[in-house]
Amino acid sequence: MGPLQFRSASGGLNIKPQRENGVVELLDKILDKGVILNADLIISVAGIPLIGVALKAAIASIETMLNYGMMEAWDKSTREWYTKASANKKEIALKEEEQVLFRTFGSLWYSQGQISTWKPGFWYLTNERFILWRKSPPETLFEVQLKNLEDITTCMEPHFAGERENIYLQFDEGQMARIHTLKTDELKEALEKATEKSIESRAVHDSKIQDGRLEC
Repeated sequence: MGPLQFRSASGGLNIKPQRENGVVELLDKILDKGVILNADLIISVAGIPLIGVALKAAIASIETMLNYGMMEAWDKSTREWYTKASANKKEIALKEEEQVLFRTFGSLWYSQGQISTWKPGFWYLTNERFILWRKSPPETLFEVQLKNLEDITTCMEPHFAGERENIYLQFDEGQMARIHTLKTDELKEALEKATEKSIESRAVHDSKIQDGRLEC
């Protein structure tokens, strides 16, 4: 018996990804808009077509599914349970007269000892603070007062097979935070308006922090 071969039913095309997406990009797309899969596959053994597969699927967060009127197969009790659970889920606490100016899914680079990873969550830019909030379990992963932001810089950095733009924040006398979001341009514009600071973009491919300062 020969090896299994997978072939497109519409012409034998070999589908290859154009670039490798990180976990943050994938989660952002799935949580925000969802993903539609529509594929016709033929499974062959020794060159002989044996099985045809017609694959159609929609993958998204439960909130997105419900917003688009999907998941109709849920029974009433399940829907009531989900509605109650969502209502009881703790949200980010805002101060009096604090307003959210911008919100997007993204991540914060965390490095402590042998642990280095991107921590995902939702970035909230208010008229007073910049916050990374994780819904489940609820936790504030990062918070800085806008008045304490000293410098904002963006750098192009290697990422899988390509590169992507990350934002560096300097605050509280030299502390640094490295953040990422798919909506980098929108976040930069919102930060510039909220802090009245211009953001420097550096067309570089490597960066490091030396003595509390960013060197690209």
